[in-house]
Amino acid sequence: MTDELPSEQVSKTLNYDEISTVIKESYDGILVTDRDGNVILVNNAYTRIIGQDVRGKNFFEYLKTNDYKKAACLEVLKTNARVSYDHVDLYPGKHIMATANPIFDEQGQIRLVVTNARDMTEMMQLREELEKAREMEETLYKSLDKLNQTNGGPVAVNSKMKELFAAALRVCSVDVTVLITGESGVGKEVLAKYIHDNSPRKSHPFVAVNCGAIPEQLLESEFFGYIGGAFTGASKTGKKGLFETADGGTLFLDEIGDLPFSLQVKLLRALGTGEITRLGDNSPIPVNIRLLAATNQDLQTMVHTHRFREDLYYRLNVINLAIPPLRERPEDIRPLCMYFLSEYNQRYGQNKRINLEVLNALENYNWPGNIRELKNTIERMVVLSSGNHLELSSLTSFDGIQTSPNPIDSDEAIIVNRFIPIPQAVEAVEKQILSHAMNQYSSSRQIARSTGIDQKTVLRKMKKYGLQRRLQD
Repeated sequence: MTDELPSEQVSKTLNYDEISTVIKESYDGILVTDRDGNVILVNNAYTRIIGQDVRGKNFFEYLKTNDYKKAACLEVLKTNARVSYDHVDLYPGKHIMATANPIFDEQGQIRLVVTNARDMTEMMQLREELEKAREMEETLYKSLDKLNQTNGGPVAVNSKMKELFAAALRVCSVDVTVLITGESGVGKEVLAKYIHDNSPRKSHPFVAVNCGAIPEQLLESEFFGYIGGAFTGASKTGKKGLFETADGGTLFLDEIGDLPFSLQVKLLRALGTGEITRLGDNSPIPVNIRLLAATNQDLQTMVHTHRFREDLYYRLNVINLAIPPLRERPEDIRPLCMYFLSEYNQRYGQNKRINLEVLNALENYNWPGNIRELKNTIERMVVLSSGNHLELSSLTSFDGIQTSPNPIDSDEAIIVNRFIPIPQAVEAVEKQILSHAMNQYSSSRQIARSTGIDQKTVLRKMKKYGLQRRLQD
């Protein structure tokens, strides 16, 4: 079997109607003028590109009444050779490349001039966007260097997160109890450590414990310690509890909602008196700690259902710092990616980079596991990717993360029920998509992420389609 056409079809000469159709349907503009500058033939594409109808006109006269300073077809008449011109901003918002070629008669005189015009606007915009993407990548890695110099400081671009860390900084200097709330994986321990590291207690221990990770029968001895022989299997010399270990510093109780009801009473007493009693002992031991607690549960609802003590809840909830989930602060995804990439590059002796396509895919993911899930994903990509960049091919094996924003079935999403020129159809679809995006999002950055184009292109196309309204940056 072969895909070649029979020789008689290959050698077939096009007739006049076929040639006319080829010229008419050409996406590039075609203009034919005679030796006197009269327009002999012009296709629809040429009219579309320059935005004016030149049929039946003389180009010498046409120049006098328009903003043309030069025309390739007329320059050919002077030089007897091919001429190419770049027309930049001669037509509003357009960059047009025009190339004119002479056709000579038997006496060597110019008989016709054929001009080919092409709208280079989109290509130039793509080139600008490519350059911008390269600049953005370099900016990202300069930002990465700055992140490396923060020595573990908070990574926050989102305004709510900046306000949260500012509030945390204000409570660092006083020993008020802080309750940190938020979904699992949002970084509650990171915020607790930030408070400790900026407090007068920073030179003393920071002791973190997950209340849900210790068996209930061991919690009391872990919290308050025990004396030798207090119970079967206990060390003969006894053991300090977490309160004593944290003396002078900060005790962070994560997942405080998992604390058994029976232990909540003893915790409340320790906080109220500043003393603890080891298991098996009767002598109180003074402790000087600052308590920070965190939970992903609704403690107020637990109080109403008698699963959490009301008095302990109010003792803990003096200052409440609520961390929003990662899906509500997509601005933080990119700097967090860069931060974790730097961390795992150092850990595994790598020097890998992450491209904008992968970053866009990560930004469009919902992140139900929040920062913990993002951190683990970056680690897997650093370990498993074979090249110098973390490409989409190393991302597709991870469940849930889409490799392109908002994938759609084109047959279902766009219905075509009549014939129109493709460029007009593209513009109509672009306008509809942007209109829908404007109804859903309040900023041009969010629209850019949801539509898969950059912010500059969003603003330009909104202006083009008359969709301007006040948007956030």
